[in-house]
Amino acid sequence: MMPILLELPFFKIKSLTVLVFLAIFFSGFAFWRKGREEHYNTFEIFDTFIMSVIFGVAVGRLAFVIFHWSLFRVNILSIFNIVQTPGSELLLVLAAAIWFVYHHAVKNKWDAFEILDFYVTAMSLGMIFLYAGFFLDGSYGGTFTNLPWGVITTGTFEKTHPVQIYSLCYYLFVYIYLSKMEYVYRTLEWYRAGKKTAQSGFLFSNFLILTALFHLLIQPLSLPSMLVKGVVVDYFVYLTMLFFGLILLYKRSGRSFNFGKKS
Repeated sequence: MMPILLELPFFKIKSLTVLVFLAIFFSGFAFWRKGREEHYNTFEIFDTFIMSVIFGVAVGRLAFVIFHWSLFRVNILSIFNIVQTPGSELLLVLAAAIWFVYHHAVKNKWDAFEILDFYVTAMSLGMIFLYAGFFLDGSYGGTFTNLPWGVITTGTFEKTHPVQIYSLCYYLFVYIYLSKMEYVYRTLEWYRAGKKTAQSGFLFSNFLILTALFHLLIQPLSLPSMLVKGVVVDYFVYLTMLFFGLILLYKRSGRSFNFGKKS
């Protein structure tokens, strides 16, 4: 672990702070570049990205406060003190940011699912840096383990699963996968469903499906993050995400659910 990257008598630079900056920079640049390639207004694309990050972080912080109210009820002002009382619900940060981008795209009469395809690819790139920062900081760790690759993080005395590294590897994989599939999915016969062209949304729905499956797999190795009256709701959230992604993929392929329709 290396939570402090540089420490001087009058200030110190945290590894997480640097990597969060890099995450925002590289994901923002990737989103902006793709928007430019597809002839969107680059200023509006960049503004959309910045506002989505701000909105997502605000919602994620609010959710963290709700799920961990015991940390804040003594001192309400600590809600705004992200240095002394850090924390955010990462999945809800991403979900809120995606919601913002979708509605902003609809408002501007863009192809909303094409924009979301760009967005999740760019965010996957940013997540690589973000989870590297979590690992160096020792935050968002896993459960205790005796496996040889377990690590001792800040504040613990036993080995824990390096779920930050698992997540880093996953987002590296999904970034490469989405980047490759961007140029392939429109040629997939099963996705086009016999039509001449394929609809956008393939990358977005794949991101939802893969991310939900990944988190369902590593959830037993991770500490629960969302508790409602003592009940862990993480699994429910990921299952909802998985089914939504599957339904969206089916719908964006041009098919429909014709229940009860006679042939």
